Parts: sequence; structure tokens; C-alpha cells
Amino acid sequence: MISLLGIYRPKRTALHLAPVWFKMLLLVGVSITSIAVSDPVTSIGITAACLLLLASTLPPLKATLKGMGAIILIAALTTVFQVLRGDYVRALDLAGDIVSVAALALAVSSSTSMGAMLDFVTTLARPLRWLLPPESIGVMVSLTLRAIPEAAQILTESRVAARARGMDRSPRAILIPSASRTVGFALQLGQALHARGIAEHGRAARIEPRQVTEDDAPPPVLAEPPVREMPRTEEEAPVRPGSRRERRR
Repeated sequence: MISLLGIYRPKRTALHLAPVWFKMLLLVGVSITSIAVSDPVTSIGITAACLLLLASTLPPLKATLKGMGAIILIAALTTVFQVLRGDYVRALDLAGDIVSVAALALAVSSSTSMGAMLDFVTTLARPLRWLLPPESIGVMVSLTLRAIPEAAQILTESRVAARARGMDRSPRAILIPSASRTVGFALQLGQALHARGIAEHGRAARIEPRQVTEDDAPPPVLAEPPVREMPRTEEEAPVRPGSRRERRR
């Protein structure tokens, strides 16, 4: 499921050309309809339409089959649980709802670039600019999407390293290295944001400018004593009383 975060591929399909707000409204509308309607025939029809819409976006085959395989497994387990309870209609309805919403979400992910999605999130966050800058919310969403696969990769590498040492059954050998590496990744990410001035920009935008008063004026600088230039030659120097030059005269 982690690999589905990078499922987008630039295409010229109908869903690729549709605006982001339309795709998000479609996803919300289908999700609400799937929950509100309990008819298995309608659920199966919506599921077929969502699967066809997913296929029309031409997503990566391997990642899509892997992701949909996990969703279908969850739907199958839910169906078995409802069948054991004797509710066959509810079993078909739940399975169809799970598969349809997941397929449509994958269709939106495969047809929407990360930049377009972040612009949409930033636009939605503009009414909350008094609380947090919209650009900061967009950065938070992008960092969240970036941190999920990174954390999954760290956990996988820690599990492989523990298995190589013969400690794959020890939770300590997996969780402690994963936690330390995750904290290190977070610190590096914070340093990168600080170096680019993202956090400072958001903090400076919330600070109200203060009027400068007389107390805030810098202290006056004392005048430097005058510097007297030394004469270049002996003839240009002034004659002092009692000096050798006066005696010569």
C-alpha cells in the first residue's frame, strides 16, 4: 500500500484532464452514497463503475494489483464475517462499498499529481490563514506523504537486519533501531526546513510589527577626537621656541 503514494503517471485520460475539485467531490459523493445506500445491486453497480474508472486512468499494473489485492482481501474477510452471521445482503453491500471507495481513491491518486493536490489543499486552507499560513498546511501534507513511505522503509530495513542477525523474533531488535532512525530522519527534516527558512517565515508572518519609539532609538555615537597630520618634511614643521632649528636661525 505504501507504493501507491507514487502511483501517478502523466496521461491524457478523461480523469487526468478533470480538475482536482471535481475528482474530490466525486470521491466524497461516492463514499457518502456507498454508506447511505444499503442495496447490494446498487453497491455492485457502483463498484463496477469505479473499477472501470480506475482502469481508464492506465495506472501502473504491478502497484495497482498489489494495492487492490490487499483491499480485496479485507473485503473478503468482511464478507466471510457477515456470512457467518447470516446476513448475506449486508455481506455483499460491505464488500462492494470497500472495493468501490478504494478503487475510486486509487483512480484519483493515479490521475492527480502531487503538486496539483497540494495546490488544492492550500486553496482549501485559505479560510484558516488567521490560524496558520496556507502554504504551511500544504508543506505539512507533503511532508506527511513523504514521511509515510520513509518510515515503512526504515521498519523494513530494521526487520531485514534483525533477521540477518537471527533476532527476527525479538521486538527490541526491530523497534529500537526503527525508532532511532525515525527520530534521526525527523531531525534532518527539521534542519532542512530551518535552513530554507520555512519555519522562520511562518513565525515572522504571525508577529505584528511594533512601532519604533524614542526609547528604541540607537544611542548617539561619540565624536572621535581630531587627528592632526604630521608634516612631511622638516621645513613644513612649525618652529618651537628653544628648539635646535630656532638656535640655528
